[in-house]
Amino acid sequence: MNIIIDGNDGVGKTTLAKLLQKEFKIKSYIHLSAKDPRDFGFYYNILLKNDAIFDRSFMDEDIYSRVLERKCELSDTEQLILHHAVTATKAIVIICHTDSKGYDLGEDERILKHHRMIDDYFKNLADKYSYIYFDPHKDSYEALVNTIYIKESLL
Repeated sequence: MNIIIDGNDGVGKTTLAKLLQKEFKIKSYIHLSAKDPRDFGFYYNILLKNDAIFDRSFMDEDIYSRVLERKCELSDTEQLILHHAVTATKAIVIICHTDSKGYDLGEDERILKHHRMIDDYFKNLADKYSYIYFDPHKDSYEALVNTIYIKESLL
């Protein structure tokens, strides 16, 4: 089983990833960061991993490129291929959001300023690709786990 968790900074992705890793006995925990390559080959190859939970994904590249005003390393076509690869590999995607966002000391002011816009971008992806949209601070963890079991059984 592969699970991808993404969403805005400070929404609880890492905490959720570690809980789900334990719940589903997933072997690999992969935390992507700004230090990783942001190119198509890197993202495509990492999606081929099996029995992994991903804390962040390729979806960040387009969203944070807009906010941080830098060139996106993925073309629209490459992003579409990666979304299709998610489906082909039967990964379960959870987009996290929350109104009670936490902030890291030293977090980029542009991210703080545009956190609502970032949330909207992620929400649009969740809607477009039927990804799970989850608020770790309000939604039921048990309901999320049940949803994952149901999705996995349908794949």
